[in-house]
Amino acid sequence: MGFLSKIIGVAFIGVGLLVWVVLGNTPDIMASYIWIFVGMLLMSIGFSLVTGGRKAKPKTPPPPTVTEILCDNPDCDFKEIRNYEEGDYILKTLDAKCPRCNSSMTIQ
Repeated sequence: MGFLSKIIGVAFIGVGLLVWVVLGNTPDIMASYIWIFVGMLLMSIGFSLVTGGRKAKPKTPPPPTVTEILCDNPDCDFKEIRNYEEGDYILKTLDAKCPRCNSSMTIQ
């Protein structure tokens, strides 16, 4: 959408506002409702022309989810980081043993 469509949109907004305010105040109630609706319709077309054509922000993919596994032995500082697998949750004790001290390991 170019500059011309923005100008046309502002014109639609102005005409719609005039129709709504000036012609919407007629003594005939039904005609007044119709002119109010026409004014709002013109303004909505104008707003869509003014705001149309904006570029969407490029979405960055979320960072990968990883699992951190620590040895339960306080003297051992073994830590393993791997990709998340189905069923991983925090404080889950794994069947695998620590390769350094042969203790149990927990997902942190």
